[in-house]
Amino acid sequence: MDKFDKVANSFLREYGPPISSSDNELMVKMKPGQSFGDFLRSLVGKSRKNILDSASFARLYDMNMSVYGGGGRFNNEENPHGLMSKFMTKFGDYVNQGITELRSGAAETDEFKNKYDYQGHLEREKERRDLLRQSMTEKDPEKKAELRQKKNAFRNNSEYAEARRALHKKEDADVNEYHNRPIEQGEIVNDGSDEFKELENLYNKIISIKGREGSKIEDQEQPKEQPFLNKSQEAAIRMAQTLANDPTRRSFQKDPQKEINKAYGDVMKKIAKKIKKIQI
Repeated sequence: MDKFDKVANSFLREYGPPISSSDNELMVKMKPGQSFGDFLRSLVGKSRKNILDSASFARLYDMNMSVYGGGGRFNNEENPHGLMSKFMTKFGDYVNQGITELRSGAAETDEFKNKYDYQGHLEREKERRDLLRQSMTEKDPEKKAELRQKKNAFRNNSEYAEARRALHKKEDADVNEYHNRPIEQGEIVNDGSDEFKELENLYNKIISIKGREGSKIEDQEQPKEQPFLNKSQEAAIRMAQTLANDPTRRSFQKDPQKEINKAYGDVMKKIAKKIKKIQI
């Protein structure tokens, strides 16, 4: 994870919406030194729904990170955020390609239409359109309300419509099972396709860029964090607080706790003035 990602992630954790562990799982699994094959094997046991949800999160995340980090860089080939979004889109399509076999489109074939009286279905659809037109053109309020009620209650219960609904219900169940079934070992592998080769190239490029950025971060010397107060200042604060809370030390002309609060307020004002001068 590069320096920008670390800053963005800390901001999201503090101020952003709740993020589940599965939302950014794909990004977490893409580690420098890990091959594309290793990445695919790490997805065994996950569902396609996990992958698709994580890919959607990653695309939105990287698009936003790229915009806030410099919007003009999103389509740059050296920008890992733009490459990540492209990779996630294509990877989601690749792991979900089996969906075309489950969405048969059989209801649009001549065989299906002839079997289930498609002509009768069209006649019922004409009735629906006529009701819609009449409800829009009717001037009499009572008749208009009556026509709208009929239109809203209308249901095309033709043989074709019922058969199509049953088909879609079955396909929906099959798709749900396909998306939620855990991926098995060897299920997502190199099939020799151009799509797979493109995914592997994109993955390797992202890993290479992240690896270079990670090395840069490690090579940088991190400045030693300076304490807010030195030891003598901390000792003075402790002494003042002890005096303020000691009931036997009430001989002060001024309330010590109020004086401490005032001094603290003065320090915070100075800090605020300095922050205002910083160019972001």
